[in-house]
Amino acid sequence: MNTPSPLPFAVGIDFGGTSIKPALVQGSRVVHHGATIDPQAGTAAQTLDAMEQSIRALCAELPGIVPVGIGLPGMVDSVNGVVHRLSNVPGWVEIPVSAILAERLGVPVVLENDANAMAYGEWLYGGAANTRHAVCITLGTGVGGGLILDGKLFRGAQLAAGEIGHTSIDYRGPSGPYGNLGCLEMYVGNHQIGERALARYKAASLPPPTPECTPRDLDAAARAGCPVANHVWEEVGTELGAALANIVWLLNPDVIVIGGGVAKAADILFPHISLSVKGRCSEVITQNLRIVPATLGNDAGAIGCGALALEAAARLS
Repeated sequence: MNTPSPLPFAVGIDFGGTSIKPALVQGSRVVHHGATIDPQAGTAAQTLDAMEQSIRALCAELPGIVPVGIGLPGMVDSVNGVVHRLSNVPGWVEIPVSAILAERLGVPVVLENDANAMAYGEWLYGGAANTRHAVCITLGTGVGGGLILDGKLFRGAQLAAGEIGHTSIDYRGPSGPYGNLGCLEMYVGNHQIGERALARYKAASLPPPTPECTPRDLDAAARAGCPVANHVWEEVGTELGAALANIVWLLNPDVIVIGGGVAKAADILFPHISLSVKGRCSEVITQNLRIVPATLGNDAGAIGCGALALEAAARLS
């Protein structure tokens, strides 16, 4: 009887605007989390040094260094391994991250947009598993997205496909970061949800649950029966549904996976999203469509990056 070989290890790094979270991954499992790195605490060169140290520490008990995948927010060239520019992290401009770390570590190092990495992880092991066509979005400070089309991660001609947060739901709306009026993240980003909620509480002459009125605060308030909080979630769900309806008409996916902090209010938010999508689309293309929360949580990006790193290593072998 043949014993199946254990799954190979990889290092997946979730690089965010306020924290970098390295992890040793094996398939769908995070074996160890490395020490968190603050990307704002030093220069790009210093941060690369800290990432190298963390990778080596995670691999200390393995026979050698394993392939590395890094998911980053912003404009990333995943083919050549170059960071053009990062969102909310100064100093990262035209840096050949893959070449620098690969030379130091002696293993393949791949870069990917962070939302693409999350989408790939969820497609392999999470909410989009066993599908051919999946749309994944992340809700946080901004709105990111990734596309799996015909069983492959789709990046587009300039490697920038899937940026759902920059698609418009109102051509007369507020200008987004790149000049597109009414782009989705100007309505459903964390800060925008908080600002909207504070305005709704003020209009209702009611005190907000907290001065910041974050999505987490609104989630708790809605569960406690607050009508203002529930109304805000209805608005957010309707607007998300409007954007996703455009995606459904365009791509006809099997599943839409929604992750990020806002998605933690899934049981409150998702019925409004579903109602909005189905009200704007033909039943022919929505009758089998699933809209589900991400299942890998905060580890989705690291798991996706690890899988992409192993695929790159296999191509080179």
